[in-house]
Amino acid sequence: MPCAPFIILGTLLLILQTSFLPTMPGWFAKLDPLFVLVVFVIVRLDPYRGAVLVLYFGMLTDIFSGIYSGLHPVTYLTLHFMIKLLSRPFVLNEPPHQIPLVITSYFFVLGLIHMITTFLSPNVTSLWNWKEIIVRMLLLAIITMPLFSLYDLSMTKISPKKALGILIKPRNKNRFRDDF
Repeated sequence: MPCAPFIILGTLLLILQTSFLPTMPGWFAKLDPLFVLVVFVIVRLDPYRGAVLVLYFGMLTDIFSGIYSGLHPVTYLTLHFMIKLLSRPFVLNEPPHQIPLVITSYFFVLGLIHMITTFLSPNVTSLWNWKEIIVRMLLLAIITMPLFSLYDLSMTKISPKKALGILIKPRNKNRFRDDF
């Protein structure tokens, strides 16, 4: 299973999500395609590669969010272990289960992050807003199926060499030869 396409895709999605989407009007600013990628990686990849990618995405999210260091990697790894434990008795990688899995995972991660931040700083007022959470969960329900099929397509079509070839273009062997 390739990891390089997901590293590149996750990095690009986080940059898009933090720099371009907040400038969009309305509900476009609340889209979270990186979280759908996190759940996709947990469900589709083997446990070790999935854990490494989830840890990478958590550290990137921590860098961009600016709250407590290590919060997102811990919550994403906890989500990873929870889904892997639940996927043994249940079949969670089927298309009918994708939307409920993403929505409940998002609610679990938000609740865990909120619980940890209120424990670490009890004097700060709570930022829990049900209206915004429900809107984000509805948007996740809308974008989950198309993104899962896009991620499946990228997993089957892009090999690790092609993914690295996007970033690093091969040069000709002899750059100084004249073609006259």
